[in-house]
Amino acid sequence: MRIIFIILIGVHAVIHVMGLIKAFNIAEIKELTQPISKPLGIIWLLTFLLFLTVLIQYLVKSEFWWLTAFIAILLSQALIIIFWHDAKFGTIANII
Repeated sequence: MRIIFIILIGVHAVIHVMGLIKAFNIAEIKELTQPISKPLGIIWLLTFLLFLTVLIQYLVKSEFWWLTAFIAILLSQALIIIFWHDAKFGTIANII
């Protein structure tokens, strides 16, 4: 179960890099059809870094990894709401 959680968080973190790439026109991301401004691209980057931090904290068994995860999830959900057309399948509501 621990390995599955680590993989899930890692994959989720990498998905957030797509928003950064799209916002700064680093590469074409056909899956993201809505335009992403550079300030929102920074939010995508921040969310990636938070999920990466969660992963590291979890691996080193930090007591407060869950708090970082909570903040990362809140930011991720905000991005999903803003980019609903492209990101609706990433919401927690679809998992439940």
